[in-house]
Amino acid sequence: MHPRSVLVTGASRGIGLEFIRQFAAIKDGPVHVFAACRNPDAAADLQTIIKGHPQVHPIRLDVEDDASISSAVEKVQSILKTTDDGLNLLINNAAIGEKESTGFSVPGAERAVFQHHLDVNSIGPVMVTQAFLPLLKKASSMSNSAKMGAHKAAIANISSGLGSIGNNTQGSQMVKNVAYRMSKSALNQLTKTLAVDLKNDGILAVAFCPGWVQTDMGGPQAELKVNDSVSALITTIEKLTDEHSGGYFMRTGETIPY
Repeated sequence: MHPRSVLVTGASRGIGLEFIRQFAAIKDGPVHVFAACRNPDAAADLQTIIKGHPQVHPIRLDVEDDASISSAVEKVQSILKTTDDGLNLLINNAAIGEKESTGFSVPGAERAVFQHHLDVNSIGPVMVTQAFLPLLKKASSMSNSAKMGAHKAAIANISSGLGSIGNNTQGSQMVKNVAYRMSKSALNQLTKTLAVDLKNDGILAVAFCPGWVQTDMGGPQAELKVNDSVSALITTIEKLTDEHSGGYFMRTGETIPY
């Protein structure tokens, strides 16, 4: 079952943009698709999608700017009032994974580099989730479904396999960016904690690795096309139910060890 409303952060390019494209293309899909990014007006590909799909709403949101997050909530609320809905699905996708350079690993770590990764990839989702939580709770309370899921109220955090501590057998050999690894591990901790804390509210929380995807972050040599990754993610997200909450999964649903 499709969510009636979905909000995706980092929606101007890559995985976030593809989420918007695919949700907008679903027949009898979401009534509202909120495309949140730092500068929607300058996002040419996003604007093209918006022109052909009136259910897609551009939302200015910078995960490092609390004022912009508050303004985004106000705009989403004003739009949802037209159908008296809450927010069914929040996808925390906005992230950075800066190219390997100085400052990312040990030795050679630079405080500012680590702080920036943590601020965007870990703290940003905390602040965004906190701000939209009342709308998620409203959606859950309005649902007649006894089962949790994206049709009711759910938070999907786009993590990475590099956030897995259990699978970390190579250290910095594969990717020389400890800052990125740490930030995604912290996001996974947030996911598990939200799943426990929000269970009684009927809100599901999960973390996903989308795979190594051909985006600006993943690079052209990546093994997956963005449309294939996102198609799998949407299919898996829409099948989620109670037993999945708190889980950490590949895009196709296989469990990843924390």
